Amino acid sequence: MLLRSSINKIEIAAPAKINWFLELLNRRADGFHELETVMSTVSIFDQMSFTRRKDENFSLSIRTPEHGSLPKEKDSIPCDHRNLIIRSLALLRKTARQQQSANCCTDGIAIELDKQIPSAAGLGGASSNAAAALVAGNQLWKLNWNREQLSQIAAQLGSDIPFFLYGGTAICRGRGEKIEPVRVACGIPVVIAKPDFGIPTASIFNQVRIPTHPLSLNPFMSSFRRIDPSSLGTNMFNRLQEFAEPISPTIAQTFLSLKQEFARLNCLGHQMSGSGSSYFGVFPTSRSARHATQYLAARFPDTRVFFTQTLTQIAS
Repeated sequence: MLLRSSINKIEIAAPAKINWFLELLNRRADGFHELETVMSTVSIFDQMSFTRRKDENFSLSIRTPEHGSLPKEKDSIPCDHRNLIIRSLALLRKTARQQQSANCCTDGIAIELDKQIPSAAGLGGASSNAAAALVAGNQLWKLNWNREQLSQIAAQLGSDIPFFLYGGTAICRGRGEKIEPVRVACGIPVVIAKPDFGIPTASIFNQVRIPTHPLSLNPFMSSFRRIDPSSLGTNMFNRLQEFAEPISPTIAQTFLSLKQEFARLNCLGHQMSGSGSSYFGVFPTSRSARHATQYLAARFPDTRVFFTQTLTQIAS
């Protein structure tokens, strides 16, 4: 994430992510799923500002782009204690008071969120916002906690949140909280298509079945590190896609159309990101990716289409 700070205010650009590989390994005793996934942050950002308040309260205001069904999306995002941003700051303050001083973190925080990452899209927007809130609270309250300490808080809030404290590309295991950073030399051009519907994560995981023989991550990582056009697309994989497509005829038909159009383009590989509904393709050059962005935007006028690239830098 990108950060600019002063004494009383911090501005953070919180990135989206894509899943290159996602396999389910088993169902845990706590009800969550053990998984293995490879994620990269990409250059689509929610712009966030965090400002000290004179009381102990948290407040959140949200702006969203005027595009298609997105005004309704804004209405579906809570601005109270149900929002992960507020929950993250509240848990960080509670933990700090338990560990350090009952009188610490006395200032509240006002948050402004300019929402550019679509919701219910498999792009991790809410998790990225939560990670940004932990970073902001850590600085504004002068806790001076390191990333490992913040990760312990993040893991209590959501599976993808610890990853966003690192950024770049990483192999994530467990619920997603076990992070193994992967060094990548340069950004990879990606085109993301977000249809005008979302897929709630819970609706996917309520459908899933654990495979008898999970796919190995090794072939994908070998082709990914080489950016090998002959094998990258073949080895990209998202187990959740097979459970997303049957949810409704709309999802099935939209994904079929996107598959067909990405296949016509100079695309190394394409698939759903996370639990959907975003669908992305990876391209050999920025020029081919920009061409694909224009083509898909014209072909699917009700779909938001992003030209982006993976981010190589690990968060500081």
